[in-house]
Order: sequence, then structure tokens, then C-alpha cells
Amino acid sequence: MEKSGSWPSVSVFVAARNEEEHLPICLAALKKQNYPGNWEVLVANDHSEDQTQAIGTTFQQSDNRFHVFSVPEPDSPVRGKALALAILAENARGEIFLICDADMQMPENWILSMISALQHFGVDLLNGTTTTKGNSLFSALQAVDWLIPQGHFAWLSRLGIAYTAMGNNMAITRKAYEATGGYRNIPFSLTEDFELFLQAQNRGFRLIHYFHPDVLGLSTPQNSTTDWVSQHIRWMVGFMQLPFAQQWVFYAQLLFYPLGILFWVLGLKTALVTFLCIWGLKLLASAILMVQIQQKKLIPILVVYEWIWWFAYSTCLVGYLTARNIRWKGRTWKK
Repeated sequence: MEKSGSWPSVSVFVAARNEEEHLPICLAALKKQNYPGNWEVLVANDHSEDQTQAIGTTFQQSDNRFHVFSVPEPDSPVRGKALALAILAENARGEIFLICDADMQMPENWILSMISALQHFGVDLLNGTTTTKGNSLFSALQAVDWLIPQGHFAWLSRLGIAYTAMGNNMAITRKAYEATGGYRNIPFSLTEDFELFLQAQNRGFRLIHYFHPDVLGLSTPQNSTTDWVSQHIRWMVGFMQLPFAQQWVFYAQLLFYPLGILFWVLGLKTALVTFLCIWGLKLLASAILMVQIQQKKLIPILVVYEWIWWFAYSTCLVGYLTARNIRWKGRTWKK
């Protein structure tokens, strides 16, 4: 393992499948990182049918910190993104692994801030913060949908309650990764980041969600409501593995608006006033989170989001419960 002064060496993993549109932006942002220690970027081309391999090769030829690997056909239950990340881990030289998606755009201080936070909190897993880029109402709603739960996760993680790792913007020490056996040996999951988090947590490693502008990565929003629902149905695979003690908050929110309507229909004024006060406090708490992450422009979207959230996540829950297969990144998986 390499070190530069007191800074640990870092390996950044980027798993890419048919990402010719986004990968140049992702790698260009990583090339601008100002981390003072040794760092490298490892790209896994996961059977892409476009120019993903050529783009990665161009960066590799121009900068010896970039390395591109082709994902072979799976010869074990490990496949998809989990296999791509396993290959990168096997070729990495860093003491710390940072993982980001190929459609992410990271700020110049991302590596430095992630490593500094990892050391500050004294943990082995760290989530950065993710939002979506774009100026449409749909992209703004997705940005809010990313940021609100991450803000909540950040506070809960300080209390020792961690929900999940988020594999588009995360750090894990080599020690913790290898203690789990790595992606070659942990159970295969469509939510590979959640499974890695579970395995690490079961071995006593802690995770902190770092809700801070310095680690705010920009993700490409989903293009349609169908794609958004498909994405969230896949995420529910991991959510359903959580203990009910952590799931109940989600179900309580689904009941929130039906209860408010019931109070109004039945003329229960005291209950309705209480409901409206709670609703106002929710909006205030969400607005504070937007200010904290320096996304004040999203505050006007919060009221719209509050109403749409119920319909959107009710659809996702029904979709998950009725789905036999889950389609993602051009592949179909059994649930």
C-alpha cells in the first residue's frame, strides 16, 4: 500500500455500462481532484455496447493515474455491478476505496473531503451526499428526493443508526472491505452497496452519512417517471432487508396523508390542526436541510414534493410487491 505523507492512498472505483454520454464528465471531474496523497481511478467497462471502453482508454493514455479494466463473463453467482467492483478492488493499490457511479460529477475537493471526514469521524464507511443536476421541475423533485432522506440519515448515523451505504458516493477502508470477503464472497444482491454495508456492519464497522456541500456529487436524473419508479423498485430490494424498527418510518409517512384526509372528512378539528402543525414542521425541517447543503433554490419545490411523494412511493411499493423481475441498466434480474 502506498502513502504520501500522512494522507492514505486512495483508489476510486467507477463501474460503467453503456455510459458514453456521462463517463467523460465523470472522469474529467475526477482528473481535477486536488487530493495531496496518492490516488488512482479504476474504471470497469461492464460489457458496454457503446464507446465506454474507448473513453476510458483515452483517459488512461493521457494520465497514468487512470486504469481501465474489462469485466469478463461471470463464472460465479457474482455478476453485474458487484462483479465490476470486485475486479476493481482486486486491482486497487489504495488503502481507502472511494466508489462513484459513472454518471456522477464530483467537486474538486471530493477525495480530500471524503478522506478528511473518514478520519474525523474515525469510521470505516462514509457516505457522501448526492443530488441531481438539471433545471427541470422533474430533476428538481428528484434532487429533493435524494437530499431529504440523506439529511435524515446523517443525523441518525450520529446516533449509531445507519440505514445503508450509497454506492454512487461512498468510501470504505480496505480493511473493512477485505473483512467482508469482498464482492466475490458476500451474497449477491441487486443493491450491492446495501449488501456490502450489511456485511461490514455485522463485523463491527461503523458508517457515517456526511451531509456536506464539500462532498455533494451531482447525479444524472432519471429521464422519465417509469425510469424513476424502476430505480426505486430496485432500491426497495435493499430496504425490505432492513429490520422493521427502521422500516416503520416509511410506512408511517405513507399513512400520513390518508390520516389527514380522514381527520378532515370526520371533522376532527383538533386532530386536523395537529396534522397541519406536523406538516408545517416537516416543511421547515426540509427547508433547513436545503440551506445546510447550500441548495436554497430547492425550497420552493418542497410543497410540491410533499404532495407528490405519497403517490410516487405508494406506486413504488405496489410495483415492488407485484414485480417478478426487476429491469435495470438493460438487464433483467429475478427479484
